[in-house]
Amino acid sequence: MILQCVPCIPWSAGVLVPKPIDEVNAKQFYDEKSPTSGIQEAIDSLPRRGGRVRVPSGRWHLSRSIWVPSGVSLIGDGPSSEIYISPLKVARLTKDVRKGGRVIELRGRVPFRVGQEVGVRDDQRGGWWGTHGIVEAIDGKRVKLSVPFNRTFYASDRATAQSLFPAITAEGRKDLELRDFSIHGPKGYNGKWWDFTYSAIHLVLCQRARVMNVNVFEWPSDGVGVQRGSDVQVTQCQSHDCAGHGFHPGTGLGRSVWSHNIGKGNGGDGFFFCARVHHSTCSDSVFSENGLSGIGGVARGGDHHNIVADNVCSYNKKWGIEATRGDEQVITGNLILSNSREEAGGYPGIRLHDMERNIVSSNRLADDQRRPTQTQGIIESGESDYNLINGNLCVGMEEPVRLVGKHSRAEGNLV
Repeated sequence: MILQCVPCIPWSAGVLVPKPIDEVNAKQFYDEKSPTSGIQEAIDSLPRRGGRVRVPSGRWHLSRSIWVPSGVSLIGDGPSSEIYISPLKVARLTKDVRKGGRVIELRGRVPFRVGQEVGVRDDQRGGWWGTHGIVEAIDGKRVKLSVPFNRTFYASDRATAQSLFPAITAEGRKDLELRDFSIHGPKGYNGKWWDFTYSAIHLVLCQRARVMNVNVFEWPSDGVGVQRGSDVQVTQCQSHDCAGHGFHPGTGLGRSVWSHNIGKGNGGDGFFFCARVHHSTCSDSVFSENGLSGIGGVARGGDHHNIVADNVCSYNKKWGIEATRGDEQVITGNLILSNSREEAGGYPGIRLHDMERNIVSSNRLADDQRRPTQTQGIIESGESDYNLINGNLCVGMEEPVRLVGKHSRAEGNLV
C-alpha cells in the first residue's frame, strides 16, 4: 500500500486532516471597470503558494492579459464561462521608435485608452521581437507604454500598435492549470493573422502546465500556443475559426502531450509544430477544414523524436500532414481524408520533403468527395532519404506512394 503525504493542520481532537485548497470565486471581484473584469484581482488575492480561482458562467471582458502564476488553477463552468475581447483597434506609427524607448506617436485619432494592453510591431519585426505593454499615458497623438521596446520599429515598415494581447498568459511558471471555459475573439473577425505572441493562450517557459477543456473561437492569432518549457498537456480543447493556427507548440518545447483536441476552420494549420519541439505527441485529434494543413510543420526547425498518431486530418486546403526538413518522426495510424481542397492534385495527403529517418506506417489515405482533390498519397521530395513507409492503405490515390531516397523503403503498402 502506498501512502501519499498531504499538507495537514491539527484538529482540536488531535486528528490530522488535509489542509484545504485556497479557492476564490472571481464573481466576488467582478468589476466592469477592471481590465480583466476582476479575474486578475481574484488571482492576485490568492496566497503565494497558489490556489484555485473559479470563473463562473457569464461573460468576462478583457482589455489586457490575465497572468497566471505558479500553483494556480483557473477553472470555469464550461463553455458558458466566456472570456472575450472587443474588436481590434489598429493604428499606424508616424515615426520610428528606438529600442529601449517607451513612447509611440500615432497617425490619426488615438484609438486606445489608459490601462489597456497593446502590441507594437512592424512588418519585419514581430514575434519575439515585438513588444507588449500597458498604455500608461496619452498626450495628444503620443502614447506612453509600461515597458521599453524590444527592438527598433520603423514607420517605413508599416509599424503599428494594436489592441491585441493573449487572453491568458504565463511565463516561467510551474504547476498551473487552465480548464473549463471558452475564449472568444471578435465575432466574424476576418482581418490580419497576428503572430503567435498574440495567441489566445500563450504559455512561455512553463513546466507541468495543463490546459483542459478550453474552447477558442475566432481569435485573431493562434488558438493555444505553448513556447519553450516542458511537461505540458493540452487535451480536450477546441480551436475554431482562428486567424492563425489552431494549436501551436514551439521554440524548444519538450515532453508535451496534445491529445483529444479539435482544430477546425483555422486560417493556418489545425496543428502546427514549430521550432525544436521534441519528445512530444499529437494524437487522437481531429483537424479539419483549415487554411493550410491538418498537421503542419512536422520536423521543421529542428523538431525531433515526436509522434503523430491516430488523428483525423480531413478537408484541409493543402496537406493532410506536412513534414519538412527534419528527421526522427513517427507518423502512424492517421486518417488522411479529402485534403488538397485549394487545388485538386496540388498537395499530397502526407508530404515528406527533405526528411530522413522517419517512420510512416499504418495510415489510411482516401478521398470521399464526388470530385476528388486528394489524388496523391505519401510523397517524398527534395533530399528525403532513409524513410520507412510501410503498412499504409492508399487505395484510390492516383499516385499512392513516391520515393526519391536511395535508401528509403516502401513495404507492405496496399495501393
